[in-house]
Amino acid sequence: MPDLLGVHTNMAIPSANFRSMRKALFTVADVIVTAGAIGLALFPASLAPAGVHVALPPAGTREAPALPFPPYGDALAAKGKFLVASRAIADPRFQESVVLLIGCDDTGATGLIINRPSKVPLAEMLIPVPGLKKRSDVVYYGGPVEGHRILMLIRSAERLEEADKVFANVYVSASRNMLERLIGAHKTQKQLRVYAGYAGWMPGQLNREVSRGDWYILNADADSIFEKESTEIWRELILRSSAIEVWKHDNDERSTSQICCEERDSRT
Repeated sequence: MPDLLGVHTNMAIPSANFRSMRKALFTVADVIVTAGAIGLALFPASLAPAGVHVALPPAGTREAPALPFPPYGDALAAKGKFLVASRAIADPRFQESVVLLIGCDDTGATGLIINRPSKVPLAEMLIPVPGLKKRSDVVYYGGPVEGHRILMLIRSAERLEEADKVFANVYVSASRNMLERLIGAHKTQKQLRVYAGYAGWMPGQLNREVSRGDWYILNADADSIFEKESTEIWRELILRSSAIEVWKHDNDERSTSQICCEERDSRT
């Protein structure tokens, strides 16, 4: 069975479903849809965005620690980090958003917006998957790139095949087989989230956005993704980010003052 899943373009979507899809997703970003039908698919390996791999990372790969260690954030964008949109960000697609970076290297960066649920039931979007009709899961808006593509975040204490470890016990996958196994095992929304689309940055683009103050960077934690109310995630993390900035500012001022005192003492 090919690693593809979705409503193919030769199958018409009922108008009610199509209207709900437009209302849910168009309010948060520009997602390109076809008027007659929508195709949603899990990534085959050749079409996965940067940073999404079928194979697991090599044994011993260093992963970003979960909060609260270290307690004062991290200035460098990397896989397993949260990007927390600052209040000054101009792009309306990312205002009050929190993005989990699932890939970040010299070829660019890829992430999923974790706090934008739609009102569209997953069962309406992914009709061929057995067992979905009995569930209340909704599709999350993952970002403005390739809105017809599907990615999953999975929380698992066990190492997963057909999934790539993002940090700690959180994995990303684009496998239909993986989704069917998780649904068959009755995994809850506290263990599985499904996203349409993703966010992407060209080489150097994200660093420029961080430098101009568009994003704060924090170590990611699984509870923010799977446990907390979507409406509360950005509010909590922006307060935490602001506190970190105040701490850094005060610490820098103390360091500068100490240097000045040492220079003055050396001259006397």
